[in-house]
Amino acid sequence: MEYKTQTRQMIMDLIAKNPDRIFRASEIARALPNISPSTIYRNLSRLEKSNIVQIVGAEVNNELQYRYTGPGRCESKMHLVCKDCGKFFHLEGPALRLLKHSISRLNGFILDQQQSVLLGHCAACSRQAR
Repeated sequence: MEYKTQTRQMIMDLIAKNPDRIFRASEIARALPNISPSTIYRNLSRLEKSNIVQIVGAEVNNELQYRYTGPGRCESKMHLVCKDCGKFFHLEGPALRLLKHSISRLNGFILDQQQSVLLGHCAACSRQAR
């Protein structure tokens, strides 16, 4: 078990209090200005190895994005991520079962749903764009 530093706890608290958001390290640095960017990256890497945060891809500027997964939080769900506002939503139930079945039947591919993310635009951002 790895020692929890006060800095790591501050980063974890920020992400855990906003479980439906995707964070970039630069956003965390703005929210926690007393922590250096290199310390934030180092701690995000450790949190990712501990399965507390998950890397969900990079934006156009190639900055990695992270989301809070916490212990057992997203084991049986797939994720939909809004490219506009960064919110993520769980896809579960009949829609997920149908998607998994279709992928498996058509391609013989077994989906790792906890690691799977579909990108798009949420209802609120889609309405704003119109």
